[in-house]
This record gives sequence, C-alpha cells and structure tokens, in this order.
Amino acid sequence: MADSDKTYILFLHHRYTARDNAFYVRLLSGKTTVAVDGGVRFFRKNKLTPDILIGDFDSSPRLSKKYLENIEVVAHPVRKDKTDSQLALELALERGASEIDICGAMSTSELDHTLGNIFLLESAHRYAKKVKRDIMVRLISPDWIARLVVNDTVALQGRRGDMVSLVPLIAGCRVAYSGLDFPAPKTALMVGDSLTLRNRFVSRRARVTVRGRMLIIIGRGGKNK
Repeated sequence: MADSDKTYILFLHHRYTARDNAFYVRLLSGKTTVAVDGGVRFFRKNKLTPDILIGDFDSSPRLSKKYLENIEVVAHPVRKDKTDSQLALELALERGASEIDICGAMSTSELDHTLGNIFLLESAHRYAKKVKRDIMVRLISPDWIARLVVNDTVALQGRRGDMVSLVPLIAGCRVAYSGLDFPAPKTALMVGDSLTLRNRFVSRRARVTVRGRMLIIIGRGGKNK
C-alpha cells in the first residue's frame, strides 16, 4: 500500500481513449493510484491494479477475487449524499495528500457531473484552509489542466502559444500577470466576464496574481477568442 505517499491520482469513471492512454500511464509513477468506481477499467485495460478502489460500484465491471486481493476496497452504498468522486477526493485529503490529480473529470454527456467535478476544487480549497496546509489539486487531461487560485500568486508552465483562460468565480476579481500575450485587465471582473479567456503563453512560463477566486485553465493550442 502506498498511503505514505503524499501525491495521489484519481481516475474517475470516464472513456479513456487509446489515443490518450500513454499520457495517463505516464502520470502514475510515484503516486498513490485510486480507481473511482468505473475508473477501474483504465487499470484493467493496462493490466495494472490501483492501490485503492472506491465507490458504490454501480458503473464498475465485475472483478475477480484474484484481481482484488492486493487492492484496498472502500465500498459505499448506492444511496448516499456524495458522489463517488467527492468521496475519493476526501479520502486522499484525509490521508494527508499534498498533491492530487483528478483524471476523467469532464463528461461528454453528463453536465451535472462535470460541474460537480469542477467544483471539487472548491471542496479541496476549503479543506486545505481548515487544516492550514498547502494542497495542490488539479483536474487533468491530455489537452488541458484546471486549478483553482484564491488570493494567491502562482507560476504557470506551458509551451509558447498554449492557451491560458482565467475564469472569475466571484464578483470583483482582480488579476495581474506576466508572460502572457494579452495585457491584464485594469478593472475588476464580474462572474460571466470573458475578457480573461483565451490568452496565450509568450514563452514557457507565466506568473499570475489573483485577488479573488478564479479557475485557471491551461490548454494545448486552441483557437483565439
């Protein structure tokens, strides 16, 4: 068991395509791996076993005793007050994770789950504030990375031309940055403002200061505004 590690990676129930498989496999090294219900299919496809399997198992395949013998199974009832994704995040937080990557957060058919997964970043921020500990939580895919920034300055890495979008989550957000193409707005942002969407790296690094609460999304390439 890898509970002593402080970096966790969660695989949610999702369709992980063959095109993206190598990207996700590379992410596993040195991390405690968590299959969230149907997310166990990713591990089985790659002939791997996660450290932890969690969920109500309404979307996971039947698993043999042999496959499960070296996996910690954390079972929850189908009728419950939280999604499997939230329960998996809370497990990682409560076990002392300092970094958590969440894969498969964006559904192509379930908008409610997608929004719920995005706002897991808020849940993680509240927990980090309560325990007074820095915890990095990211939603990650081969094409983009999303993180929440609250009253902080962060360093970003990407490639020249990669997209950076900053989405205000509360009224009155202010932002300053360097290393991006378009200049930072001089006025406060309201929820729904799109002024800070689809900026771009001008080199491999950027620095962003947020006063307020913003979702930062880094994407590979992408169209202009």
